[in-house]
Amino acid sequence: MLMDEFKIKVKDKEHDLKLKKIADGEYQVLYDGSVYEVSIVKRPQENLRDSHYRKENNKIYIDSVIGGIVLKVTKKVGDKVSEGDTIMTLIAMKTETDIKAPESGILSNISAYEGTVVEKGELLFIIDTE
Repeated sequence: MLMDEFKIKVKDKEHDLKLKKIADGEYQVLYDGSVYEVSIVKRPQENLRDSHYRKENNKIYIDSVIGGIVLKVTKKVGDKVSEGDTIMTLIAMKTETDIKAPESGILSNISAYEGTVVEKGELLFIIDTE
């Protein structure tokens, strides 16, 4: 039986295990002479939504969810934005991704403009919610 081999570290102790995919999200794990059946549960997609922004002192800092190029900016500093408004669109690998306002407020800063290359996690803009 063909299994991928892994080395994992738990509390500074390394363990060798083998993993075999038996179906989508279903695996057999061989560890210490025993075989365990495991299922991989995927997180709901909406949890990923929150990972690209943070709120501090009534300001929301929105970071890029992907690396790419800023294709267009649809708002300008000082504009009032509503939750869900598209602020800018990024393009990567011929796929456009709209970056939307997570809450309503005033667009107080834009860090990336059309044609700018951005990395995943890079600050794109700030919304003041006060």
